[in-house]
Amino acid sequence: MRTRIILHGGNSDRSTEKNAKFFKEIVDGVGTNTVKVLCVYFARPEHRWDDSYEEDKYIFQRIDTDKDVETELATYDSFVDQIAAADIVFINGGHRGHLKETLLSIGVERFRQMVEGKTLVGISAGANILSKYYYSSVAQDIREGTNFLNIKLFTHFSEDEPEQLNDLKSYAEDLPVVTIPEEEYLVIE
Repeated sequence: MRTRIILHGGNSDRSTEKNAKFFKEIVDGVGTNTVKVLCVYFARPEHRWDDSYEEDKYIFQRIDTDKDVETELATYDSFVDQIAAADIVFINGGHRGHLKETLLSIGVERFRQMVEGKTLVGISAGANILSKYYYSSVAQDIREGTNFLNIKLFTHFSEDEPEQLNDLKSYAEDLPVVTIPEEEYLVIE
């Protein structure tokens, strides 16, 4: 089975039809009746993890699916073992966390091997960090990701930001530019 990557533009916690479809896409794409979701909040300060986890756990429990969904909160100490046991690695967004440092400490190629055959989900900063370059809406500048995906990414995208999009397109080398508005998602298989 190939790795399935789903990138979300941000604000997945809003109760909308688009986000309901997004969460259903995540779960229904797994080929087993029981789906194990590893919820990763390393892009956020650690004191916010428990509340974030409870919010997402509630959303996963309410998905309109026939599958049994089990969730687990990722921790720095057990992250590698937790990935091995998961069907879905769900990396939520945020800022002021240690997501990039954690992924780089594992190594991008090793992380790629660890998620092989799984569903890898990135939301906002969780998606950005998987790209080579991305436009940060928080910092309002272009940043470097881990290069898990050899693309330039613009999450929280709006048509009202043509200058930022042009800056991203012309930044560094010529790579495909992917734009994802809030509450929208892209599936890469």
